[in-house]
Amino acid sequence: MSAFAVDPPRTNRRVAELREQAADKENISLQQRLDAIREAGRIEEDITKKEIAAAKLRLEAKQAENALGLSTKEDLEEEAQLKARLIDLETARLSKQKALTAELTTALREQAAEEKAIQAEKDAADKERQDRLDKEKADREAKEEADKKARDERILKSEIEIEQRRINAKRAAVDQAIALFGAETAAGKAALIAKQVLAAQELISE
Repeated sequence: MSAFAVDPPRTNRRVAELREQAADKENISLQQRLDAIREAGRIEEDITKKEIAAAKLRLEAKQAENALGLSTKEDLEEEAQLKARLIDLETARLSKQKALTAELTTALREQAAEEKAIQAEKDAADKERQDRLDKEKADREAKEEADKKARDERILKSEIEIEQRRINAKRAAVDQAIALFGAETAAGKAALIAKQVLAAQELISE
């Protein structure tokens, strides 16, 4: 036999403790509150079932006694009271079940809302992190592109400068040849033609 059946004060104290836990939203987690509601409901259901079983036995015994035909007015009144008591217990059981269902439904809705809020917070944190990573990646790629462009421009500028120095050197050599041999000599005329070719090439390269 359950300890609760022989120790009503202990049973009532335990149910009261569980009800107190179920109502403590500040210090008790939602899952613990749900567990407390279910446990209190289980204990109360167990007590009610035993009370109903005992009430049925008393009623059946009284009905059997009255069926012998020796019942008095008081006996019949007692039988009616036992019937009423049984109905009251069964009604109370249904009321407790409805109250338990409502309490669990409320707590489960709170749990769903809490889980939704936690998920929303997690999603927001994940999005913030992803946005930060995306920005860092975009900034890094933009810097790499800018660095590459600057590097390519430096290389191109260096190549142009080298080519320009090469052309200047050739032009200087041709000018020296013209000055050395004279513009009217065969070598001078050849140098002059070479100078014109260099000028044409420079225009084309531009």
